[in-house]
Amino acid sequence: MKRNVVLALAGVVAVLAALVVLWPRGVEARPQLAESDRFRFVLTPASTRSGSNSFDLRVTDRAGNAARGEVTVEPAMPRMGHAVAPITAAELGPGHYRAGGVDLFMAGQWEITVSFSAERVVIPLLLT
Repeated sequence: MKRNVVLALAGVVAVLAALVVLWPRGVEARPQLAESDRFRFVLTPASTRSGSNSFDLRVTDRAGNAARGEVTVEPAMPRMGHAVAPITAAELGPGHYRAGGVDLFMAGQWEITVSFSAERVVIPLLLT
Protein backbone atom coordinates (compact mmCIF):
# COMPACT_ATOMS: atom_id res chain seq x y z
CA MET A 1 0.00 0.00 0.00
CA LYS A 2 2.76 2.40 0.99
CA ARG A 3 4.60 1.64 -2.24
CA ASN A 4 1.49 2.42 -4.34
CA VAL A 5 1.11 5.81 -2.64
CA VAL A 6 4.77 6.66 -3.31
CA LEU A 7 4.44 5.62 -6.96
CA ALA A 8 1.26 7.65 -7.36
CA LEU A 9 2.92 10.73 -5.85
CA ALA A 10 5.96 10.27 -8.09
CA GLY A 11 3.65 10.07 -11.11
CA VAL A 12 1.86 13.28 -10.11
CA VAL A 13 5.18 15.08 -9.60
CA ALA A 14 6.42 13.87 -13.01
CA VAL A 15 3.25 15.10 -14.75
CA LEU A 16 3.45 18.51 -13.03
CA ALA A 17 7.13 18.86 -13.95
CA ALA A 18 6.35 18.03 -17.59
CA LEU A 19 3.56 20.64 -17.63
CA VAL A 20 5.87 23.33 -16.24
CA VAL A 21 8.58 22.56 -18.81
CA LEU A 22 6.32 22.08 -21.83
CA TRP A 23 3.63 24.72 -21.14
CA PRO A 24 3.53 27.18 -24.06
CA ARG A 25 4.97 30.58 -23.30
CA GLY A 26 4.39 33.81 -25.13
CA VAL A 27 7.16 35.40 -27.11
CA GLU A 28 8.22 38.75 -25.69
CA ALA A 29 6.74 41.68 -27.61
CA ARG A 30 9.69 43.51 -29.15
CA PRO A 31 9.86 46.48 -31.50
CA GLN A 32 10.00 45.48 -35.17
CA LEU A 33 11.79 47.78 -37.61
CA ALA A 34 10.97 48.24 -41.31
CA GLU A 35 12.21 50.86 -43.75
CA SER A 36 10.91 52.21 -47.02
CA ASP A 37 12.68 54.56 -49.41
CA ARG A 38 11.71 57.62 -47.37
CA PHE A 39 10.57 56.44 -43.92
CA ARG A 40 11.49 54.26 -40.98
CA PHE A 41 8.71 52.37 -39.15
CA VAL A 42 8.95 50.82 -35.69
CA LEU A 43 5.97 48.66 -34.72
CA THR A 44 5.66 47.38 -31.15
CA PRO A 45 2.75 45.01 -30.44
CA ALA A 46 1.20 45.10 -26.97
CA SER A 47 1.27 41.29 -26.95
CA THR A 48 2.41 38.34 -29.02
CA ARG A 49 -0.60 36.26 -28.08
CA SER A 50 -3.56 35.74 -30.38
CA GLY A 51 -6.69 37.75 -29.62
CA SER A 52 -7.34 41.48 -29.31
CA ASN A 53 -4.15 43.46 -29.66
CA SER A 54 -2.84 46.97 -30.21
CA PHE A 55 0.21 48.33 -32.00
CA ASP A 56 2.39 51.26 -31.04
CA LEU A 57 3.94 52.81 -34.16
CA ARG A 58 6.77 55.28 -34.55
CA VAL A 59 7.26 56.80 -37.99
CA THR A 60 10.26 58.94 -38.87
CA ASP A 61 11.94 60.08 -42.04
CA ARG A 62 15.36 58.58 -42.79
CA ALA A 63 17.03 61.46 -40.89
CA GLY A 64 15.08 60.56 -37.72
CA ASN A 65 12.56 63.43 -37.80
CA ALA A 66 9.01 62.59 -36.72
CA ALA A 67 6.67 62.13 -39.67
CA ARG A 68 3.05 63.25 -39.63
CA GLY A 69 0.22 61.88 -41.72
CA GLU A 70 -2.33 59.10 -41.86
CA VAL A 71 -1.13 55.64 -40.85
CA THR A 72 -3.09 52.45 -41.53
CA VAL A 73 -2.30 48.88 -40.57
CA GLU A 74 -3.57 45.84 -42.46
CA PRO A 75 -2.98 42.53 -40.64
CA ALA A 76 -3.02 39.42 -42.81
CA MET A 77 -2.18 35.76 -42.46
CA PRO A 78 -1.43 34.84 -46.10
CA ARG A 79 -0.69 31.16 -45.46
CA MET A 80 -4.17 30.70 -44.03
CA GLY A 81 -5.99 33.13 -46.35
CA HIS A 82 -7.01 35.42 -43.47
CA ALA A 83 -7.02 39.21 -43.44
CA VAL A 84 -8.35 41.94 -41.19
CA ALA A 85 -9.86 45.15 -42.56
CA PRO A 86 -7.45 48.11 -42.60
CA ILE A 87 -7.33 50.05 -39.34
CA THR A 88 -6.47 53.75 -39.18
CA ALA A 89 -4.04 54.43 -36.35
CA ALA A 90 -4.68 57.32 -33.98
CA GLU A 91 -1.98 59.97 -33.81
CA LEU A 92 -0.68 60.33 -30.24
CA GLY A 93 1.96 62.91 -31.10
CA PRO A 94 4.37 63.78 -33.90
CA GLY A 95 5.45 60.48 -35.44
CA HIS A 96 3.72 58.42 -32.73
CA TYR A 97 0.60 56.39 -33.53
CA ARG A 98 -1.50 53.64 -31.97
CA ALA A 99 -3.78 51.12 -33.68
CA GLY A 100 -6.06 49.51 -31.11
CA GLY A 101 -8.67 46.80 -31.15
CA VAL A 102 -6.78 44.71 -33.70
CA ASP A 103 -8.30 41.21 -33.69
CA LEU A 104 -5.50 38.75 -34.43
CA PHE A 105 -7.72 35.75 -33.88
CA MET A 106 -5.26 32.93 -34.57
CA ALA A 107 -1.77 31.94 -33.47
CA GLY A 108 0.85 31.74 -36.21
CA GLN A 109 2.74 33.98 -38.64
CA TRP A 110 1.02 37.28 -39.42
CA GLU A 111 2.12 40.06 -41.75
CA ILE A 112 1.30 43.62 -40.72
CA THR A 113 1.26 46.00 -43.68
CA VAL A 114 1.81 49.57 -42.53
CA SER A 115 0.87 52.35 -44.97
CA PHE A 116 1.96 55.95 -44.61
CA SER A 117 1.67 58.51 -47.38
CA ALA A 118 2.49 56.53 -50.56
CA GLU A 119 4.85 54.18 -48.69
CA ARG A 120 4.00 50.62 -47.60
CA VAL A 121 6.06 48.18 -45.55
CA VAL A 122 5.30 44.65 -44.39
CA ILE A 123 6.33 43.68 -40.86
CA PRO A 124 6.24 39.99 -39.81
CA LEU A 125 4.67 39.15 -36.44
CA LEU A 126 4.64 35.68 -34.87
CA LEU A 127 1.78 35.03 -32.44
CA THR A 128 1.45 32.22 -29.93
